[in-house]
Amino acid sequence: MNTKHLKARILDLALQGKLVENSKIPNDVKSRIPSDFNPPFEIPNSWQWVKLGEIVSVTDFVANGSFATLRENVKYYNEKNYAILVRLADFTKNWDNNYIYCDKHAYDFLKKSSLKPNDIVMCNVGSLGVTFKVPDLGQPMTLAPNSILIRPLNKNILNDFLFYLFNSLFFKNSLNTIKSSTTQPKFNKTDFKTIYIPLPPLDEQEKIVKKIDELFSQIDILETSKQSLLKNIKHTKTRILDLALQGKLVKNSRIPNDVKSRIPSDFNPPFKIPNSWQWVKLGDICEISSGGTPSRNEAEFWENGTIPWLKIADIKDDYVNSSSEFITQKGLENSSAKIFKKGTLLFTIFATLGEVAILNIDASTNQAIVGLTPKKDNYITKFIFFALKNIKNSVNLIGRGATQKNINQTILKNFYIPLPPLDEQEKIVKKIDELFEILEIIENSL
Repeated sequence: MNTKHLKARILDLALQGKLVENSKIPNDVKSRIPSDFNPPFEIPNSWQWVKLGEIVSVTDFVANGSFATLRENVKYYNEKNYAILVRLADFTKNWDNNYIYCDKHAYDFLKKSSLKPNDIVMCNVGSLGVTFKVPDLGQPMTLAPNSILIRPLNKNILNDFLFYLFNSLFFKNSLNTIKSSTTQPKFNKTDFKTIYIPLPPLDEQEKIVKKIDELFSQIDILETSKQSLLKNIKHTKTRILDLALQGKLVKNSRIPNDVKSRIPSDFNPPFKIPNSWQWVKLGDICEISSGGTPSRNEAEFWENGTIPWLKIADIKDDYVNSSSEFITQKGLENSSAKIFKKGTLLFTIFATLGEVAILNIDASTNQAIVGLTPKKDNYITKFIFFALKNIKNSVNLIGRGATQKNINQTILKNFYIPLPPLDEQEKIVKKIDELFEILEIIENSL
């Protein structure tokens, strides 16, 4: 469920008069459609299309001098004699007292753009149309540059209705028609006032705002529940892998109690495993080698390349089916890159540690990715894949490097994983796949 899209759809319906019942008036009374305007959709007969300049006042930053001359008066601490300078950076904050304050001297120049609680402020330079309502901070507040203050001209215009309208896709598209084509997009307040909007009677504005508030509140609850459920699904998958690698997911082989799992002398196992299992080093059961990067200075190593060449960013899912870059045969032959066959396990050892996937194509990789191939037929690739997913946290704990964590092949080869007999590997992989499929169906339905 895309809750952002759902909210946008609700605003669309609201502005078309389809969210609440609208006033009944004779059919021969038509909405007033200005001669210079081609409406993008129909509205109820009791509504009308109006220019913003007819119903709101628009104020931008006002000062006797540029903002730069006032910077020496800007303070970064809270003091009751200071006015809060509301900036774009505050639009998306949680209003956590992290404000910039202008002292009274600066504020005297800015009184014409002083703010009141519930005022609507909109960005008109850069992040066009970002809109918010000013909270009650209990102190004088003033408008910063690159934003405009919008207030209804009379009591027949509901502030909250305007706020929802300004956040609609319809209005965002309207802003695009007046923005300048400079490097940093912007619009001016004069052009802003020429935008036409659909305006219902006051009583319908009130009903619409109330209905949107109710629906948005329910969606917010759903979003919170969705995030909580997604978190639980992720935790459940981790728990399934934990149980699987401890021999607790499927019934395991019964052997006499005096037969113990082989525990290497150089290893302290993090948990117990069934007697029929053993702890093994990855290097003992898999061939492990890393990829390489052909020189970027040699065009013939890259241009018209046909050999898939993978980076960490290409490992997004459990299976890798394509690459974003390709190298040539010359690039392969003149670098440490190599071809990993379809079915090879991939494991990241640099920067983003512990990402794991199975190759669904023949491909080469860069040096941040190693390929693992089981040495014998009694090791199932998919089981080792799940074991590698489960050791991601352990790999990150030992990753070296202050800025970017990494491990080398030697470290990876000496990593121990629990290994069951072949028949149990098959049962475990089957069970994990079944459980993960159910969880993914739930996840995709949210």
